[in-house]
Amino acid sequence: MYIFGFCGLSAVYGFLFFSKTFETSGKLSFVLGLLLRIFLVFSTPIFEDDWARYLWDGWISSEKGSPYGITPESFFGELDPTRTEILSRINHPDWPTIYGPALEIYFYLIHLLFPWKLWALKLFLLVPDILLFFLIRTKYGVRSSALYFWNPILIKEVFLNAHPDIIGIFLLFYSFYLAEKYRFRLSFFIWGLSLAVKGFGVLLFPFLLKLYWSKTPNWKKAGIVAAISILGIVLAYSPFLFFSQETDFTALSRFIGSFTFFPLGYNILHTIFGEFARAFWTFPAIVSILFFLNKKYSSHLAEEEKIGITFFLFFYFSPVVNAWYLLWMFPFLLRIPGTFWPSWVLLFLGQVSYLNYANTGDWKSVLEKGYYAHPDLLLISISCVFLPILLAWLRVRFSAKITDSLEKPSHLS
Repeated sequence: MYIFGFCGLSAVYGFLFFSKTFETSGKLSFVLGLLLRIFLVFSTPIFEDDWARYLWDGWISSEKGSPYGITPESFFGELDPTRTEILSRINHPDWPTIYGPALEIYFYLIHLLFPWKLWALKLFLLVPDILLFFLIRTKYGVRSSALYFWNPILIKEVFLNAHPDIIGIFLLFYSFYLAEKYRFRLSFFIWGLSLAVKGFGVLLFPFLLKLYWSKTPNWKKAGIVAAISILGIVLAYSPFLFFSQETDFTALSRFIGSFTFFPLGYNILHTIFGEFARAFWTFPAIVSILFFLNKKYSSHLAEEEKIGITFFLFFYFSPVVNAWYLLWMFPFLLRIPGTFWPSWVLLFLGQVSYLNYANTGDWKSVLEKGYYAHPDLLLISISCVFLPILLAWLRVRFSAKITDSLEKPSHLS
């Protein structure tokens, strides 16, 4: 039922995408989108329990000074009814938190202001969301900003399910906006802060450095400016290092090294490389970055297209593909024309990840294959669908270029 409902919303969004509606949207569209967000702030998340960890981490930080290295299961037997209720909803209570320091600071501040209030955790995410809306409007125009503001995945994952990735997404996009305005020191600092939310932005460091290099082709100066990003990372971690020698790296490395969820292209790698597949899954994205740094081969692609392709390869071959992770590439897909639309398809198909055995009520399969496992047929179908999609993109994107080259007279004639 969930998928049918979401398909309906996606169809409406697709109609608006291809129509002129978003080009004429203005204050009314913004106000209605804002009201929808506020309504969802006070609604109950669906198929998600990560919010319980967010609230728990805020309390732990207020009590211990740092949430790192502390497992929720060590509090089993807690007598306080509120804490007991939150504790009972945390998944993997035997794991310490994997969230970055910028998010932990946010959880802590929300707990100080509104202890244990999920609505408060969601409400203040309106700040980066609205700032990002205006950034997109300034950079890409009214239509793109409306496409952003009314995207059903963004609205659902952030304001219904409380995923705070929007903080890092805003910082990452803002860092590129600043770089294009030649404010490189602040740009690299903000980029470093985005890594303190989640590390996905590390993929875009070469693109950011390339923007600086196009203006100042000097290795020494580039190294100094790029080093400013370290300041942003250190600044975010420093409050926690006063109270604990632990960070999120220990739990995060365990998560990356052992956890699997909605693997698409990763299954192909696993078939080829077996247990060594995790050592290869970032290779396609890295190869794409190296390719794009060479102007000779990629000058015909827009920067946002290159970023969209890199993110697509990264997430497609990742062993863990959560639906809200895909939002990190979303703002870079809003340059129209010039978008890498297979990434749009991946963004929407990511919602199929909610069709695991537990959410579909197939408890027999849950016992056999695990709580977060998906039917093999589902994974194979979604994985294979991208082959014709990519071929179609190549044909559409480069057909004009190929035709032009064929029409040019040969030097041999």
